[in-house]
Amino acid sequence: MDNFKLRYFAYSGLFGLACGAVIGLFLSIVTLCHNFIWDYIPGLINDPALYPLLICLIGGGLVGMFAQRFKAYPRSINETLSEFYSRDRVDYKQGQIWKNAAAGFLILLFGASVGPEAALIAIMAGLLTFAADRIGFVSEYREELLEFGVGTTLGIIFMAPLFGIGRTLEADDWRNLTESRLKRYVIYIFTTFAGFLGYLLMNQLLPGQEQVFAIRSMDNGITWQGLLLIAPMIVLGALFGQFFIFAQEKAEKFNRRIKNPLPLAILAGFIFGLVGVFAPNLLFSGEHTLLSFTRQAENLSFVMLLVMALGKVALTMMSLAFNWRGGTIFPMIFASVAFGLALTNLLPYSEGLLVAIFTAASCAIILRQPFAVACLFLLLFPVELFLWIWLAGYAATVFMRHLPFGKKAPVSRRIADSQTNGNRRRSRR
Repeated sequence: MDNFKLRYFAYSGLFGLACGAVIGLFLSIVTLCHNFIWDYIPGLINDPALYPLLICLIGGGLVGMFAQRFKAYPRSINETLSEFYSRDRVDYKQGQIWKNAAAGFLILLFGASVGPEAALIAIMAGLLTFAADRIGFVSEYREELLEFGVGTTLGIIFMAPLFGIGRTLEADDWRNLTESRLKRYVIYIFTTFAGFLGYLLMNQLLPGQEQVFAIRSMDNGITWQGLLLIAPMIVLGALFGQFFIFAQEKAEKFNRRIKNPLPLAILAGFIFGLVGVFAPNLLFSGEHTLLSFTRQAENLSFVMLLVMALGKVALTMMSLAFNWRGGTIFPMIFASVAFGLALTNLLPYSEGLLVAIFTAASCAIILRQPFAVACLFLLLFPVELFLWIWLAGYAATVFMRHLPFGKKAPVSRRIADSQTNGNRRRSRR
């Protein structure tokens, strides 16, 4: 019963509240500054057509100078979680917390096709390690509380309360479901909902953050043609996810070879600016434009939807390669939805079901955790599609294991393996 002590329960709730408050503060500040730069200032200009080009060039210079001075920040999710699951802590010394925050702020503000999750997970993991090092009782439960904090952060960012616990459940050994593990899951869920409370309270104190992670309503009816297309959509989704992994690995490899980041960061800013002039939906991570894009998609051709999907992937990889670093989960969802809509443009049967299946298959290959992906999409797609999404993700991972190029474990799989090993160590305690 030690793991279920009242103090343990209370500290978990406080950690959750703190995570939610910090995330709400960071995202609210980013949103307020974004609205000022991208909405207020253009409203004062007579002809703002070329304004995105100017502001992205300025952003490219700032991002490049920061990278030149402080190197690769914010740290990627893979880097942070690899350190966390291998060492049960994340280093916060030498200003790593503020460097992650400052770099993430700049990159999110000036149009990069990346999400806030990389910066926020790095910030929260550093802060939680800092607290654990200084509070005696917390240090005793450092591993569990850090795990809860990371999972809560993921759940809040994606407005998916069960995403974090879903990742842990999937990484655990289901054959050894002990009483202490069940209690840990209860505290995990409590911490996550405390985090949402802290996030909502911060939004009340500092309004401005908007969460628009949604898609338009689609026809969720199931036809016999749609049923016949399920298997092909799973295969195509899995291949698209593998393509995303391949491109990300190449982009990150290129980034590690850069000696002088300033010119490439400015070049990326110039390209982002041109995209902002002609296709503004492709800028930023995609969570705020996904709803409007899916509404416009009804009037777009197959070719245009395909260009949007591949263009989103290209901009995301350019961001990672040219030091506009950040998370890839929001962009990969945007690109997968766009590609799924392109396919249903050619094959207009059971649109809602097939787009959900394609997106689930793609994202399950990238994240390598089908159940966690289903939890992530619980509020994005209709609840009645949850089982379809889970099965599609699982089928995609099974299919990919039988392909030669799918057997090599990507970084996301190695992260999941590290998480599994960490959870097993905790369960034996």
